[in-house]
Amino acid sequence: MDAGQDQRPRANWKSWAGAGVGLVVLGLAAWGLNKIAGQVTLAQVMAEVEATPTHLIVFAAISTYLSYVVLIGYDWFATRHLGYKIAWPTLAAASFASFTISHTLGVTVLTGGTVRYRIYTRVGVKPVDIAMIILLCGWTFWLGIIFVAGIGLIVSPGLAEPIRAWVPQGLEEWTGALLLGGVVAYTLLTTFWKHDFKLWRFRFALPNGKQTLQQIAIGTIDLALAGGALYILLTPVAGVPDLLTFLVIYAVAMVTGALAHAPGGLGVFELVVVGLMPNADKAGVLAAIALFRLLYTFIPFMLGATLVAVLEYRALRASRANLPPAGDPALSANNH
Repeated sequence: MDAGQDQRPRANWKSWAGAGVGLVVLGLAAWGLNKIAGQVTLAQVMAEVEATPTHLIVFAAISTYLSYVVLIGYDWFATRHLGYKIAWPTLAAASFASFTISHTLGVTVLTGGTVRYRIYTRVGVKPVDIAMIILLCGWTFWLGIIFVAGIGLIVSPGLAEPIRAWVPQGLEEWTGALLLGGVVAYTLLTTFWKHDFKLWRFRFALPNGKQTLQQIAIGTIDLALAGGALYILLTPVAGVPDLLTFLVIYAVAMVTGALAHAPGGLGVFELVVVGLMPNADKAGVLAAIALFRLLYTFIPFMLGATLVAVLEYRALRASRANLPPAGDPALSANNH
């Protein structure tokens, strides 16, 4: 592939703008964490970690595992929509490796995107389609986030309690209705829109209504399992809200951490979760998040990095095996 065809993920002005937003979010997070640090000590957090029942850690690990299984659905949906039929082992490898790397290192397009590029180009996926796979996976994530947040704010409107003095009553319900209305409107659009969608110089076919419902289901189940893993670890902590409210908090924390472009949203995620649960014991919450990061981020990252190393080693061996030996006539044909 020549330089003109190389379409691997690259940084552009949007990446730099995102980095600027991330610096602002990180600055706010540092300020917030400094305030939290004055209210809880490391010894208190470690004591809470040690006191966490083993069976809760096991249940959280199972929920985390199921979440990563569901994540394969992101790549399955995206590749099928683009007309590819890729074997499940390849889908699983691309999904697990890219998500574990991007969850830990941040900057999803450049980290997870590069991993997908390396894996999918080896099975014949066009580079331009890999960009579309990344876009579709991201959109599936957002549909799940918006849908869960909409349901949660309507059914269990407790997110704005920490700032009730500054926001009107009923804000959560109206916000939830707006989010759900957006999901419904988009689903109707994809059901009846029969033309290609054009964005700048790119043209692509939107998923149809049935496929959009598949996206919503995949994103929702993933969010419920991942957020549920943390909620399981939080069950012994006093002052934690109900599950639906917590899933909204988790969604906000995930989005804010992603905007910060910090590795794994470190610091930002903690600040949002603690800040939106003011009545919960802070040491218990931070202990649960520490265990969650171990189960959901650190261990999968080590496994994902190992998987990438193995795949690259196999690809290197395969490329060397296909090289003609020294002195092969094919190498010297151009010398005459």
